[in-house]
Amino acid sequence: RPTFTCGGDVSGESGFIGSEGFPGVYPPNSKCTWKITVPEGKVVVLSFRYLDLESDNLCRYDFVDIYNGHANGQRIGRFCGTVKPGALVSNSNKMLVQMTSDANTAGSGFIAKFSAAEPHERGDQYCGGRLVKPSGSFQTPNWPERDYPVGVTCSWHIIAPKNQLIELKFEKFDVERDNYCRYDYVAVFNGGEVNDAKRIGKYCGDSPPA
Repeated sequence: RPTFTCGGDVSGESGFIGSEGFPGVYPPNSKCTWKITVPEGKVVVLSFRYLDLESDNLCRYDFVDIYNGHANGQRIGRFCGTVKPGALVSNSNKMLVQMTSDANTAGSGFIAKFSAAEPHERGDQYCGGRLVKPSGSFQTPNWPERDYPVGVTCSWHIIAPKNQLIELKFEKFDVERDNYCRYDYVAVFNGGEVNDAKRIGKYCGDSPPA
């Protein structure tokens, strides 16, 4: 079994990264950074095999952050608890993973596999991306032929020209219904990252949001 240390530089066609001491409990008050590089011209696909970090709705205490590139890249997502996100795909051959823990409750941490893929090789589990055209559309994987896949997290980053606003209109909507949208949901945020303080809304059910 490999020994996982706090962060490091990893490269190649594929490999594994894991929290320090995995599968033992990760240490408190730490910040570990992994820089992943796959061959030039490919993109990084990161799939969590196991995730067990202190759970919090806003992931304020212990969390794993995933970024495009190795420096100042857009954050693709922040995760905690035990629900594994779907495959996360970078927009270049570099990805940065950072795990932060506080002084209290800990879990076993995480183990994730990284691999190189062709850009725009969109299998069922790949979704999301950067949308920069003045207008356009996007949809969940498999739409409309069959249901969206289970266990995926898709993030679309929509960018308008300076001094313009973005209007988002849902044409069709059919997401597992729950009074609090706890299971499947679509969340919309002001700004370029997942930040609950900037959340415009969280939606589920089968009537399109306004």
